[in-house]
Amino acid sequence: MTALLLAGALLAAPAPQLGAPVLVDRPTQGPVVALLADVRVSSEIVGDVVAVGGDVELAAGARVHGDVVALGGRVRGSGSVSGRVASAGGLGLVGLGGLETSDGSVSALGLGLLRAGVWLTLGSLVILAVPRQVRSLGLWLTAERLRSPMIGVLALLVWLAVVVLALAVTNSPLGVACLLLAVAALLAAKLAGVVGVAWVMGKAVAVYLPLRLRGELTRTGVALSVLLLLALLPVVGPAVWLAANVVGIGAVVGALLERHPLALPLPSFAAR
Repeated sequence: MTALLLAGALLAAPAPQLGAPVLVDRPTQGPVVALLADVRVSSEIVGDVVAVGGDVELAAGARVHGDVVALGGRVRGSGSVSGRVASAGGLGLVGLGGLETSDGSVSALGLGLLRAGVWLTLGSLVILAVPRQVRSLGLWLTAERLRSPMIGVLALLVWLAVVVLALAVTNSPLGVACLLLAVAALLAAKLAGVVGVAWVMGKAVAVYLPLRLRGELTRTGVALSVLLLLALLPVVGPAVWLAANVVGIGAVVGALLERHPLALPLPSFAAR
């Protein structure tokens, strides 16, 4: 009987929000989804809470009967969660972010170094596992260095529009699953694209490196390390990381469209 009364008192799941903070201060049926915005919970939610490009704050009285996921942000607060709690700040396109410690201070360098290490590890695995594909992507980027940023911006806009539309049409756990799949695809394109940018950088500076570092795999790894260190710099770092992400994603999408052209009136992007 109590469960039935609680279910009847729950508000319907709010529509996914884009760029607007979500405040849940009454019992609510999930999922609660925010894109490029924060979610603040001070009541009870039966379902999942997902923030893409934002933080999830759980106030003292918050109770989430489901999973809490922050992609590109943090999960903080003293509220209770019955499911899993996951945060992955690496989604952010404009920087490597900061770390909230127990006293509430932010250590951007600490979390930045940690994420740089993760990116270096994953990037190195890509370089070693598929060197031919990395070379092919780097060559495409070298030949299409002017179109890559435009394609990258358009690809990100299309990705965001598709995610928002999918969540608006499917406001259910299936919609959340589609969102997570879309995020995984974006992260894969981002990783491949950043490695492609590192390949181009490595080739450009190869003549200035010692002979033992001029090998294709080695110089790409060195360039990737330099790129990640540059991304940690204040002020300049976020701009460098954003540019690498946009150009890299543009190269991945452009190379895929060139290899598998879409049957759409997009001649400048589908084929040369």
